Amino acid sequence: MQNIKFLVKVLLTLAILAGCFTLVDFDALAGALAKADMRHLGATFVITVIGSIIVPALLTWNALVDNRMSLTLGRLIMINFALRFYMLVLPRPVSIGMRWMRYRQGGSGADAVALMVFERLVQLLVYSFTAVVLLGYSLASLPQFGLYVWLAAMGVFLLALAAIMPFFSVSASQLLGRMVVFSERFMPAFINRALARLTDAVAAFQGLALKRVLTVVVCSLASYVLLIAGSYVLMQTMDFRVSLETLAWIRSVIFIVTQLPVTVGGIGLREAGFIGLLHMYGVAEHDALAYSLLFLFIHILIGLIGVTYDGIRYLHSKTHAAA
Repeated sequence: MQNIKFLVKVLLTLAILAGCFTLVDFDALAGALAKADMRHLGATFVITVIGSIIVPALLTWNALVDNRMSLTLGRLIMINFALRFYMLVLPRPVSIGMRWMRYRQGGSGADAVALMVFERLVQLLVYSFTAVVLLGYSLASLPQFGLYVWLAAMGVFLLALAAIMPFFSVSASQLLGRMVVFSERFMPAFINRALARLTDAVAAFQGLALKRVLTVVVCSLASYVLLIAGSYVLMQTMDFRVSLETLAWIRSVIFIVTQLPVTVGGIGLREAGFIGLLHMYGVAEHDALAYSLLFLFIHILIGLIGVTYDGIRYLHSKTHAAA
């Protein structure tokens, strides 16, 4: 069943990409890609590594619940590097499972799941909140469907806010516990036990010191700022210019859209998103597609660094075991 779902995602990814490429002139696309200089690409690469690999690892490290999980900052950084590649080439359930297995090395399975959910919810909160604020600021100048984009971003923010409450609120955690107890009559015993452990792992986050919670928020905001900074630097090598606040909300919306489990690694959705949203500001389709493809290239390069480290580590462990 999973193989069929993955095949459908691959086909949908290819279909969306094919649709994007039919909108552009290939000579113009090649010209737009050729204008990318190594100075801007290198700067974007460094900013992206810091913003999407190192800072999120620092966020996770501060979110670790004492006496329940133990993972070093260096280990978390290398997990982020490696998983960037696997997220692009493997079915999402597989890449999520790989992250869970690596997190589980520092604690229980339930704690690993709770940590992964917490990470994603914090990200969604920050990105959806910034999209709501920045879209609201620009709403008067957007086409009519801009209101629907704003409402969708608001919906994501409210859902993420509701979902993260059990991590911080005793009342919300107790409500979640009562829901788990209620579900016991419908679920097999092993699922009920797993849900009970997960509820306990979620409630453990309430013991985090305020300083560490604030650090988590600051890290998430810093990751977002670096994402926008990298996007802005890369834009300098293209033939278009949009305002910083416009670029900021576009990147937020595209991040949210690529979280949908529709295509492989968000590929296709990202390209279509850039073409559609940047077109509202007069950006040619070939420039928007080239912009997105350059980002994809940078993420592939980051992933290759991680998977190379994974391969070396695997060979070293095999050699050590043989000795």
